[in-house]
Amino acid sequence: MDDNYLTDLVSKSFDLHFHIGPDILPRKYTVEQLIEAEKGKIAGIALKSHGMPTIALIKSVEQDDSLKLIGSVTLNYFMGGFNQSAIYASAVMSRDTPIIVWLPTVHAENHLLQNKSQYEIPPEWIKDPSFKPRPKDNLKAIRVTDWRKKPIRKMNECLDTMNEMNCIFATGHVSWEEAEIITLEALDRGIKTIVTHPMQRDIAMPKDIQVKLADAGAYIEYCHIMYLDRDNPGDYPLKEQIDCMNDIGADKVVISSDSGQRSNPQSSESIKKYLNLLAGEGMDESLFERILVDNPRKILGL
Repeated sequence: MDDNYLTDLVSKSFDLHFHIGPDILPRKYTVEQLIEAEKGKIAGIALKSHGMPTIALIKSVEQDDSLKLIGSVTLNYFMGGFNQSAIYASAVMSRDTPIIVWLPTVHAENHLLQNKSQYEIPPEWIKDPSFKPRPKDNLKAIRVTDWRKKPIRKMNECLDTMNEMNCIFATGHVSWEEAEIITLEALDRGIKTIVTHPMQRDIAMPKDIQVKLADAGAYIEYCHIMYLDRDNPGDYPLKEQIDCMNDIGADKVVISSDSGQRSNPQSSESIKKYLNLLAGEGMDESLFERILVDNPRKILGL
């Protein structure tokens, strides 16, 4: 792709999935460092933390008009799990910009089952000799649906709060079966919904379910870091990703970085690299502006 065109496109785009520090896991940037690195290079970034509401981090620094930052809450135990008050407080602090509420990530039952370590957070992810890992056996894994395949009461209450506070909902690291159920519940309430990296191996949502949820109104997210950090070179073939995105339809796809890890590229650079990879495998470049600029603006209500 032409580099000038790509730079201009990314400067107008929004990355709706970026990990910020400080967090329980090591991160590349604090908010101040991120603003300095990214101002003028990308229009906006949604900041995610496994451990705390990120709107407080955003509000603690002087805002730069050239970079819109979007706050979020992730419903892990670190945040109190199904914590309606954390959703409410973050949404109030964010004022006129909707926050994103992710379902559990590191404490989702699906994540803990797929994580082969005996620990909640494997020490090799932290690489700090002072880190004290907690055994997974000490945790009650979080499910968002019950034996009837219905949302549990606390999940419904959180969806009600998201609806009341005009939040954006994202499915996190729960199983694809749970994600399908809760996505349809959220859409039924009129909540804007993003299905979080469904192709990622620990989720592996079938393509027909992705298409079904997109047809119902959800946006389906594809991430660069899913591909960059794959365990095996043959994981997540780009042609298969493109095939999925084409079947879903560009109007319901968003491309995010899922970056922020110390060893991975910054948001704007990650998205550039991903677009070059996709274009190199034959994806129609005319779709990129819709996916990167138009769809996130619709989700954010801009």
